[in-house]
Amino acid sequence: MENVNPDLEWSNFPEVSCVPLCSAELIPIVGKNFNTLDEGISFYDAYARATGFDTRKHGNKASRELVTWQYLVCNRQGVKKGIEIDQIHAREGFITKRRRTSKRCGCKARVSLKYVFEGSFVGYVVHEFVDVHNHSLIELPLRRWMHLNRKLDEVHRKFIWDCTKANISPTMTFKFLNEFLGGYDTVGITLTELRNYVHGLKSYVEGSDAQMLLDEMRRRKEACEGFSYQYQLGSENELKSLFWCDAESKRNYHMYGDVVSFDSTYNTNRYCMIFSPFTGKDNHGKPVTFAAALLSDESTESYSWLFKNFVEAMGPAPKMIVTDQDRGMRAAIRTVLVDTKHRWCMWHIMLKLTDKVPKKTLENEDLKKEIRACVWSELIEPVEFEETWMGIMERYGLVDVDWFINMFENRKMWVPAYFRDFPMGSLIRTTSVSESENSFYKTFTRPRSNLVEFIMSFDHALAAQRNASSKLDYVDSTITPPSSKMHVIFINMYSTPLKRW
Repeated sequence: MENVNPDLEWSNFPEVSCVPLCSAELIPIVGKNFNTLDEGISFYDAYARATGFDTRKHGNKASRELVTWQYLVCNRQGVKKGIEIDQIHAREGFITKRRRTSKRCGCKARVSLKYVFEGSFVGYVVHEFVDVHNHSLIELPLRRWMHLNRKLDEVHRKFIWDCTKANISPTMTFKFLNEFLGGYDTVGITLTELRNYVHGLKSYVEGSDAQMLLDEMRRRKEACEGFSYQYQLGSENELKSLFWCDAESKRNYHMYGDVVSFDSTYNTNRYCMIFSPFTGKDNHGKPVTFAAALLSDESTESYSWLFKNFVEAMGPAPKMIVTDQDRGMRAAIRTVLVDTKHRWCMWHIMLKLTDKVPKKTLENEDLKKEIRACVWSELIEPVEFEETWMGIMERYGLVDVDWFINMFENRKMWVPAYFRDFPMGSLIRTTSVSESENSFYKTFTRPRSNLVEFIMSFDHALAAQRNASSKLDYVDSTITPPSSKMHVIFINMYSTPLKRW
């Protein structure tokens, strides 16, 4: 594989000489022609890869953007900067704080490519070729660590990109890639290079993620007319609000959007923009996302803008919307969703019960049972509810408590007795479906993610949600209830065969 010449000397480095042996077709002999510069560089890299050393570019000469000379050397060429300074410090009695190792040992192996224009040939020719190295070459089992054998190709980039969208860490991505490609010998990159690539992606996005997000929204709109999005910019041209929904979300809304739950959540992105999805229940009783938005604040103006764009995108407004007791939401709903019945989340109200009732009174378990039975029941009429409520207030001395007075005045906003005549009024009584949805999305997102990472995580979560719904549709279409099976057996036993046409 290699010939050793002990007579060759080079400075203070080991006295060793190696001449690579390989197939004659791979040797870049002087006079060899290449049509392009890239072709010549690739040829020398292939020679180095086959013989066991790394290469690097060592400058060039150009005339009017045309490279006339290109120099390629062994990556162990030259001497590391700082070695002479360290030696001077050592002679003068100084101790340097840190001394790093270096691969460079003054190797003279090199090749130079010259641009020529002779006759009918225009391209590059090998002008000089030195094949002698002053170091041993890399053995075959270790060549997978060579820089020339470590390269991020399209397979790596696609796999890393998909894992990034799925919110998978670089370490786990490398483990999956290792298993996918068949082991460390064939993976082609190191964990450090993978991390650097992911870091490079994030650095590229940094500072321009809002614009990239809007560009992605515009691209989706151009690809599908059913996709809708709207956005607002602030005084300093920053992204203030963003609303979006796709064609399938619109379809789901027209099927299941009579009652909509709306709630906001935080800690989904580094800019603290408020993630606000519109959620409903599908035919399986599972959460289904109709649309989503990112808001910079929870003001009435922001909610009014959002509800207006939601109706414009979807067409008809929902018949009922369930929210918490946020005043900004309430004012926006009254202004924009004029014909929509607004309902407060019962769970949020009942959760405050323990804080509003005097501690001595709260110890009475009968009070809790009576209030829950009165409030949650959908069987009693409004008049019966009012009588029962006032009776509880008088028995337990809660008549003068401001919170109970306020809740009674707003009873038509949250008590089920006042929604008895509303179609599907009991379908969604709390924002728990929204909170469950928000919790689901947070499993796919990270608090410090930028907007590009967030939208990728959202898309992945939405795809997972739709995949689960599709599986339930499949189960429903393939499983027959027992009573139906008996009916089929009855028909098969007593009906006559159908005649073929």
